[in-house]
Amino acid sequence: MLSKYYKNLLLMSISLAFVSHLAYKYFKKKRNVRREIHEVIMFSNGTGELKKSKYSRCMISKSMDRLLYYLNTPRHSLDICMYVLTNLDLTNAVLKMHYRGVKIRLIIDADMAYCSGSNVRRLEKQGIPVRWMKSTNLMHHKFVLIDTLNDDDMTTPLVIMGSLNWTNQALCGNWEDVAVTSQMELVQQYRAEFERLWILFKPVLL
Repeated sequence: MLSKYYKNLLLMSISLAFVSHLAYKYFKKKRNVRREIHEVIMFSNGTGELKKSKYSRCMISKSMDRLLYYLNTPRHSLDICMYVLTNLDLTNAVLKMHYRGVKIRLIIDADMAYCSGSNVRRLEKQGIPVRWMKSTNLMHHKFVLIDTLNDDDMTTPLVIMGSLNWTNQALCGNWEDVAVTSQMELVQQYRAEFERLWILFKPVLL
C-alpha cells in the first residue's frame, strides 16, 4: 500500500515538473516574441547602397528592404490604408502574404485605385477585399496594421505609418519617412480608424 503511495507521489512529481517546464518555455517564448519595436525608416532620394529584391527583378535600397521585412512578418492579418499603390515589390509582398493565408484588407483613394500603374485590380483579382469612397476629399492616409485582429501571444501587433506612398517615386525619388511601432496606444488608434473607414467605405465590385 505504501509502495503504491510512493509511486503515485513520484508520478505526480514528474508530471508537475513537466508542466512547470512547459510553462517556463511558454512564458519565456511569450516574453521574447512580444518584444517592443520602435523604428524609423528614412527614404532619401534614391541614394545609398542597393541590393537585389526578393520580390522582383529590381534593385532596392536598404530602406525598402527593411520595409519589406516587416511586410513579411504577419501571421494572421495585414490591413493597408494607402493613398496610391503602384510599386511592384510591395504588391508582390502583399500577394505572398495572401497566398500564405494571411487575412488582407485594402483601403485606397477612389481616384487613385485605377490610376496609371495602379496594382489594385491585380490584388482584387486574387480575392483581396478592397474598399474606397467617391468623394471630393482625398483618402490620404498612409498606414499599415500587422496582426492587430487576434490575441495570439506569438505575434507582435504593429502599425507602420508615415509620409510614404507605395509608389516608385516615393520609394526611389523622394525624401520620405516611415515609423514602425508596437506601442499599443498608437496601434489601437490606427486600428480604430481603419475599422471606421472599412465600415464607412463601399466594397469594390469587379
